[in-house]
Amino acid sequence: MGFAVRADQNKSDGVQSSRKQNLVLLHPVKKLNSPASSGRGKVAAVPAEVRQLPTAPRLPLGLKLLVGVQQSSTVLTGGLVATALIVYSWTVYLDKSIARSFQYLEALKVSIQQVTTVNATLKNNMAEQAELPAAGFSPFEPKRAIFLSPAPARPSVEPGLEPERPDPLPHPLGY
Repeated sequence: MGFAVRADQNKSDGVQSSRKQNLVLLHPVKKLNSPASSGRGKVAAVPAEVRQLPTAPRLPLGLKLLVGVQQSSTVLTGGLVATALIVYSWTVYLDKSIARSFQYLEALKVSIQQVTTVNATLKNNMAEQAELPAAGFSPFEPKRAIFLSPAPARPSVEPGLEPERPDPLPHPLGY
């Protein structure tokens, strides 16, 4: 246990100065006449003893374990809540993304149907225009048909052979 000592050098009354500084003295200051100051009327002050405050009692091991479990469960609960929020926001994002993609797919199906309709209409119009005598097309005559002979057969390509495996080494390269 340690003691703190205060020395008031230029103050005649240690109690008054300590009250001004909001210090509490445990023992009253004793005023003694020092031999050097007996003729001058000065009083020497004996410093007061300062005691150390008692420490808080130590917690039992079981209570410490319970506090540790509470703190760790608080951290775990916070982590689980954060994870749940992340998973929830991810599912909401996926649902919205899937809905947008589905709408885009439906729009593409409609546009494909429109393109197919326009393509069939154009083919029909071209066929009707080709049948008109003003188009200048002559009717099909079999004597003017061109027949092509088939190309010679190509040799079949055999699948590549497996590359040769190198001979195994007599000893391992290293460990």
